[in-house]
Amino acid sequence: MISGYLGRRALLLGAGAAAGGLALSRYLPAAAQSPSPRAYDPADPFRPAYHYSPAQGNLADPNGLIFHDGEYHLFHQQDGTWAHAVATDLVHWRPLGTALGHDSLGLAMSGSCVHDGANTSGLVPGGGLVAVYTSTRGGEAQSIAFSTDRGRSWRRHRGNPVIPNDSRKDFRDPKVFWHEPTKSWVMVVSTGDRIAVFRSANLTNWRHASDFGQGRGSHAAVWECPDLFPINDVSTGETRWVLTLSVGDNEETAGSTAQYFVGDFDGFTFTPEDDRIRFTDAGQDFYAAQTFEKVPGRRLWLGWMGNWRYPYSLPTVGWHGQMSVPRELTLTTRNGVRTLLQQPVTELAALRGRAADITGRTVTHGTVPLGAGRSVEIDLELDVTGASDAWLSLCRGNVKGALQEVRIGVIPGSGVFYLDRTSGGLQNVPGREGGQVPFALRREVPYHPVGGKVRLHVYIDRPSVEVFVDDGAPTGTLLAFADPQAQGLALGAHGTARVISGAVTPLAR
Repeated sequence: MISGYLGRRALLLGAGAAAGGLALSRYLPAAAQSPSPRAYDPADPFRPAYHYSPAQGNLADPNGLIFHDGEYHLFHQQDGTWAHAVATDLVHWRPLGTALGHDSLGLAMSGSCVHDGANTSGLVPGGGLVAVYTSTRGGEAQSIAFSTDRGRSWRRHRGNPVIPNDSRKDFRDPKVFWHEPTKSWVMVVSTGDRIAVFRSANLTNWRHASDFGQGRGSHAAVWECPDLFPINDVSTGETRWVLTLSVGDNEETAGSTAQYFVGDFDGFTFTPEDDRIRFTDAGQDFYAAQTFEKVPGRRLWLGWMGNWRYPYSLPTVGWHGQMSVPRELTLTTRNGVRTLLQQPVTELAALRGRAADITGRTVTHGTVPLGAGRSVEIDLELDVTGASDAWLSLCRGNVKGALQEVRIGVIPGSGVFYLDRTSGGLQNVPGREGGQVPFALRREVPYHPVGGKVRLHVYIDRPSVEVFVDDGAPTGTLLAFADPQAQGLALGAHGTARVISGAVTPLAR
């Protein structure tokens, strides 16, 4: 189980920083990020082409996601600081360097950002942005910073921390939003095995309102990075509240994972509709996801494509970590159960090149080629009525006499959707606590194709695979480090599978 700095957070900077923010001068500010998409570099073959990644250093949790003054702001963890980039289209990110570095209160760990348009805080005359983050000196506490120039420069609040540490070991990752019915700011923040709710009229004075989570959901490890937001159930028209959070490294899931709850929120207390355990992603590499504030008519989010079992040990060149593609969230009721749906944002269409039509491709007891590429989109509907197992073979190639591939598939008779990188090239990696940990693994979740048909919408980007099944439940997020020359794409089946309609599209500028 991960716990506090000496678990998850200490990986960023070492034990010296964890112990009250000592010797911070040893740790350099975050390097500027470069925009995507990027051209292929043989010296850095796993650099993603269109996913956001740092120029160097260690990227982790997204922070402070907000749409403000025509720009999407992406802040994120970068070696204990807040790095910053903006985009007008969610695709082409422009780096702005470090927003919040280290100060007398230690590190600037994960948090969120709001627009204080009415200047409730008294810090931003005429309105501005307020960042709420976890500071570290003397224990994890919640602090704020503010900007009146569209996030280009920031000042710390003189009264930090606004919520001091009360001797808790795990107290971090505040997500703040305005709750209009009660005319208050609301904070959800992780506190070990539960989520605490705080309220404020002015962002500087906070009162504890409630706790949620003890005895509910998965407690395989510490809870982190909560988010709470209203969303409309498209099947019933009801407005519900969704609480999302991440679960640290644990043996139950062979790494870290994420889950969500659906219920009601009255401004003080979150009340779940049921006690179901709902995991956010079927894959291994989707963590710390956060939604953007203030996006008109849409609920968008993205997550860190990483895992606390092997956070910074993957074979990239001078950098680690990338974000998922931005995704749009909706909610539906399926067989009486509320289900969160995820779909890639439509803005990704700007990356598309000329599509290759693969409609009608059919395979019986083997594989059939679908093309090639490591920065591509695959969107197809399959007829699997004649198959006991049907899969896409990605990152496929013969390497030193052995087949490398990543499989994404369904087993209709057993009701299974799976992601399999056991033949994906990379077998073991250095673990967060030393030694080697398995990287080659297979993940399975329950899934039953309706009418013998399944839609697979896949984004491949050199070291990563993201798949959206049918209407976006389930989704699967997986890092894959097959040999860069393994470029093949194929459809495989035990029995017969047929592409009802589909295309393979290169993604580039």
